[in-house]
Amino acid sequence: MKNRFILFGLLIVILGAGVGLHYRIPLIITATCVGLALFSAVNGLRMIVTRTAVIPTSDSFDAHKEYHTGLAAQFWGILFLIFSVPLGAFGIGYWLYGDDPPVAIINRMVASPLISGLAIIVVGAGLTLYGLTRLVAGKYTFVETRIGPAERTIGGVYAVTMGMLVSAAGVVRVVAPGALTRMRDSAIAWVLALVK
Repeated sequence: MKNRFILFGLLIVILGAGVGLHYRIPLIITATCVGLALFSAVNGLRMIVTRTAVIPTSDSFDAHKEYHTGLAAQFWGILFLIFSVPLGAFGIGYWLYGDDPPVAIINRMVASPLISGLAIIVVGAGLTLYGLTRLVAGKYTFVETRIGPAERTIGGVYAVTMGMLVSAAGVVRVVAPGALTRMRDSAIAWVLALVK
């Protein structure tokens, strides 16, 4: 009986959040985003402390799960913590500005080498951590999802490589802001020269 009440309460919360998101009610959008951010942060901390993480691989009620332990679970915990920050910031930003944030603030953030560079570094770190969850987890982790060792290794190496490249681009953005623009312009000029 208790489980039915919990399930019924969750359904009401989900339906309420859906109505609030559909009609763009700032209070509900903020509460949903901040609530999900807190849920993500608490789960991330739990994964780091307990060194266990159960990760559903789809959004269905009977999703296949990955059962991570040890270092892989802690990497997932860090990923959950990383994800909670922009989600909570979006909720607070929506409360303050609605769905029309001041363009000047966004332009300043994008133009700032420090802020945009750090954002790029964090995205790269997230990709790297995800790739590491593929590489350091044992085969028992993927029994239910049936992901083979070759698929895990290739996907993990690819994600780690891309993550490190993205993080390196973020470091370049912070240290030498104009370098990425010059590299982009040079690459475009090189491609255009090849096409001619």
